[in-house]
Amino acid sequence: MKLVLSIMSGLILIPGLLFSADWSPDQFYSTTHTANIKSKDSDFEVKWEATENEDWTGFWYAFSEGEPLTLNDDYEGDYVEISPRTLDIWESNWTKSKQISDSGTTSQYFNLSVVDTEGTPHPVTSIGPFFIDTEPPGSPRFTAPETSTTQNIILTEIGATDAEEICVSNSGFGVGCFWEDLESSSKLWTINNVLNTETTIYIQFKDDVGNISTASETTTYISSNNNSSTTDTDLVTSIPTINEWGLFVFIISLIQVAIIMIRKKKVHRFRTIQL
Repeated sequence: MKLVLSIMSGLILIPGLLFSADWSPDQFYSTTHTANIKSKDSDFEVKWEATENEDWTGFWYAFSEGEPLTLNDDYEGDYVEISPRTLDIWESNWTKSKQISDSGTTSQYFNLSVVDTEGTPHPVTSIGPFFIDTEPPGSPRFTAPETSTTQNIILTEIGATDAEEICVSNSGFGVGCFWEDLESSSKLWTINNVLNTETTIYIQFKDDVGNISTASETTTYISSNNNSSTTDTDLVTSIPTINEWGLFVFIISLIQVAIIMIRKKKVHRFRTIQL
């Protein structure tokens, strides 16, 4: 409903509340947020209470961004009208809510007015500013080596826009880890020491109001000799033991001795025939 307001009185400012000296609710507050304190809760709810007044026929309310709805001679705004009575019974309190998604940089206000039996709107009462930040830290990232010959690795390029804390784990996001201040873009980390097994590293990034974003990377623990496709087991089984080498040398020696003796016998027989 379009509403045209005229100046009736000045506005009085107290923390979280702008109200007119002409009228104000008995209670007027947010049940979910605190003025001037940033919150990640996207459900913004406002409640007000008022003693019954026979001259009041309706409430007009509106949410606004950037600034409260102010009064001037030609002000015109979009309001929603509700009745203060149900079946002619004064309700005494009312609640309105709105879901808001924002980066926490835009101020939010709730504006309220009453209309009397003559159809005259009273000056606007506003509550705010409220700041709602529903955006998680942007561009979460880090780098881990693809493979490592040691359990201890260095994670690098750790960061996310507006992130203040991180939680690092080998078990899953938020599993078995603790929050720590994000003070450096690198971190010493320990992976699982099972040979040729992948370790997935999970990092959560948290901003100042608790919004969380995530990133993950994998690293494989390998043997320091793992430069070819041959496995450690293949290397062990293919290398002869000392006893095998000894047996091999002994057999070769026997063959050589046998050859020498056979040659000697042939020479001796040849000489005997000549004689």
